[in-house]
Amino acid sequence: MVKNPSPVKSFSLSVKSVESGKSLEPGLELRAVHAAVQGLRSTISALSNLDQTPFSFFYGTPRDSGSPLDANASGGTTYTGLQFEAPLDKFTVVLRCVANWLDQTKRKTRFELTIPEVYTLVLETDQAKSLAQLLPLGEAMLLPEEVYLAKAQAYIDTFGDFTPAAQANLAVLRHRVGLSREVANDLNAQAMGPLKSLTEKYQHFRSELLACQQESALEGDFWRVMQDKATTMSLPDTDVEFLKAERLRTLRAEAEQARQQAEATAAAEQQRQRQQQQRLADYRQTLIEIILDNLTPHISAADAAAFRQGVMTHLAATEFSRGRLTQAREFYHLSPPEIEVVEQSILDELYLLSGLL
Repeated sequence: MVKNPSPVKSFSLSVKSVESGKSLEPGLELRAVHAAVQGLRSTISALSNLDQTPFSFFYGTPRDSGSPLDANASGGTTYTGLQFEAPLDKFTVVLRCVANWLDQTKRKTRFELTIPEVYTLVLETDQAKSLAQLLPLGEAMLLPEEVYLAKAQAYIDTFGDFTPAAQANLAVLRHRVGLSREVANDLNAQAMGPLKSLTEKYQHFRSELLACQQESALEGDFWRVMQDKATTMSLPDTDVEFLKAERLRTLRAEAEQARQQAEATAAAEQQRQRQQQQRLADYRQTLIEIILDNLTPHISAADAAAFRQGVMTHLAATEFSRGRLTQAREFYHLSPPEIEVVEQSILDELYLLSGLL
């Protein structure tokens, strides 16, 4: 099992531009230092479990350029450095982050590293490799389990799983710090979390993404929640973006399929209606021919209803006319209400015409 953690729990780091302490001309140079310090703060805050880290700052002001002030203090105008405290198990990742920042800025900077009740180191350099030489110092303050776990967690945060290269490097580290295989396996499981492989993480994240049914949700609150879940399960950003793009493609494909289906349904309905209208028109024409072939001058009535009744009774009187009418009704596949509407319309028109003759 993992031993009790070391008594030293944290370290503090002060980062201050040496150049900013000199007589810099106001303007571009000082603003560049200010922007670099802001960038470093943002980068450190973005590290795992360091988003709530409080910072104090050195300000490039005439009244005080040597003492750090709280971030909320008034009077400062331009940052020339910062200072913060972090857990000791974050020493390696923080120092690497600062070294990368120094490699980009290429500014001579004064670093003051303090591990309480142990030592304080001061280093002035513009070389990232010089700063990286401090890494073994922080590692030496950690228990072997903490050193191993920090490295294992770094691999999981980067790759989401233990790649063959990561496994080989961790095996070397296990021997170097003197851990048993059983303890190392326990620490690997701790670093991996409840999901034991990258495949399981993919499956879980995909199942969560199924709740997203609209493309717009992948840019709103839903996606922010999903990013938090990805962080919790140590799913790397590249894999998160891949799964997001995958879900986006699926949603677009489903939307396109739904659009095509809607268009096909609408087209089929339009075709059905055209065919239905054509059948009604054809039946109307056939019915007119049947009625005219059987219409006799003596058919008369007091009103339209009586006229309709008389004509239909006359058509039904002969087998031939009755057969023609039945055949026409069946041939055009019309419903009884549709037949009634067509027949009433024709007979009402004929009744009106008969009154003019």
